Amino acid sequence: MKTSPLLISIFCVVALLASGTIAWQAWTIRSMHKEEAALHQDLRTALAGWLEKAATSVTNSSEGERPELVKLRHETRQLRESLADARATRPGSVQGLIRAVLPERAATPFQIRPEWKGLEKHLTNNYAWAMAGVTNGTNEYVRFLRLAPAAKASFAMGLAAEASEYAADALTLNDKYSRGSPEKVNGAAVHDANVVLGRITLQEGHLEDAKRHLLAAAQDAGSNPLSSTPNLGLAKDLLERGEQATVLKYFQLCRRFWREKEKLALWKEDIEEGRMPDLQSYLIN
Repeated sequence: MKTSPLLISIFCVVALLASGTIAWQAWTIRSMHKEEAALHQDLRTALAGWLEKAATSVTNSSEGERPELVKLRHETRQLRESLADARATRPGSVQGLIRAVLPERAATPFQIRPEWKGLEKHLTNNYAWAMAGVTNGTNEYVRFLRLAPAAKASFAMGLAAEASEYAADALTLNDKYSRGSPEKVNGAAVHDANVVLGRITLQEGHLEDAKRHLLAAAQDAGSNPLSSTPNLGLAKDLLERGEQATVLKYFQLCRRFWREKEKLALWKEDIEEGRMPDLQSYLIN
């Protein structure tokens, strides 16, 4: 059977269009990677400076906020909002676009963190619940309330890039809704987002950044303070690296709003006597 020249021409045109589309999508993905990397680097630089000054301000609060700290905090907020806006206007995450372009590509298997072994079903339920609010929330505030849980669940499942995005967006929206008012700060979101970012930066080898994130996690009680279920994953990570002084300072800051002060006292005693405190039940929440 002879193939008509018209069919051959149509096939060639379709093939050219398909290859052009794939090339354009590949270029788009590369551009998005570069844009996101640049925004993350700018954010990390500004955030590191803010965290260092903020940690200092905790112990020198009577002096008030210096003008340069206020300016840096404002610049950090602008960078965070730029990053959040970039995510909001692009067609989903980079990972989502890759899956859309290459649907036959197998999904990367989850790498559940050791503390969650045996609790995979509970973790995946947490992840599904958090992601439902992040992706299908009825409004931005609903999304905000699910971002920190999504960051924790994503990190626990080994999805560090997604966890970093959700944690950074949680801090961005916390700044947006609180606008400098301590009473309006969502303390749980601030704590959990900083813990996730600290654990990720520690994995990347940035010890000092991780320590700053731990102290930043304990600075704001706000409208939704932590009570009896903090996540102490970052504290444990730093204790294992010999950073007892930083963890003790973190525990001291947490005494302002944690209800379980007797546990804080026991952990403090363990650390001061050279023992590793039992934090296991506080690693999976």
